[in-house]
Amino acid sequence: MDQVSNSGLSKRREYSKRYIPQTPEEDFVSHIYHSVDDAAGRELLLLRNRNGIIPTCKRGCDECCKQFILINRAEAHALGQFIRREFSAGEINGLMLRTRQWHEWNDTRPGRDPFISVQHPASSSGHRPFCPLLIQGSCSVYSMRPITCRTHFVCSDPAFCRFSEKPSGLENGPRSLPTVVTATNLFSKRLNDSIKKLGSDSACEIMLLPHWLAIEMCWDFALTI
Repeated sequence: MDQVSNSGLSKRREYSKRYIPQTPEEDFVSHIYHSVDDAAGRELLLLRNRNGIIPTCKRGCDECCKQFILINRAEAHALGQFIRREFSAGEINGLMLRTRQWHEWNDTRPGRDPFISVQHPASSSGHRPFCPLLIQGSCSVYSMRPITCRTHFVCSDPAFCRFSEKPSGLENGPRSLPTVVTATNLFSKRLNDSIKKLGSDSACEIMLLPHWLAIEMCWDFALTI
């Protein structure tokens, strides 16, 4: 009887620990994400019906998760809330270790910059790591993944996405679907406008995902902003 009672108490404590009420900012980001998914879905359906274009992106096609993923403060907040609510202590610790490893790699590459200018980063001879949120080829925060991940699609052979730099003999590269991004630009703008209303410069609020992740989770290797 005591064991049953202790088990129930432990579960209540775990529930209490993981119960994190949603913030208005988190709700707003979730609403934006829902709108982005709807707009992207409509555009993908249009591409399929009009042009026969079908994305080749699928589970396990994760080379894009090696790219520099940019998010803003609002997205980082929503991401942090999701992680604190859904991840176990062990999962959070594993995420912290992967994020620290990413930071160690990033600190050694030439021309490093956590801010938006990294859209055109200097090349690095080191192996570029995957996003810390990727686990066994799948995004561990898929329902709360950033807008840039929600709108990136290609219709070419997935093999072409495996090369950050085109190797000799490979003439073709990934064929992206930019109209999906265009179809969702309105909602990206709404998100940026919401940041401006808080008195912040949206350009200064945009950084690489692993940097914002460390800041939001208050890890000791986070940047000071």
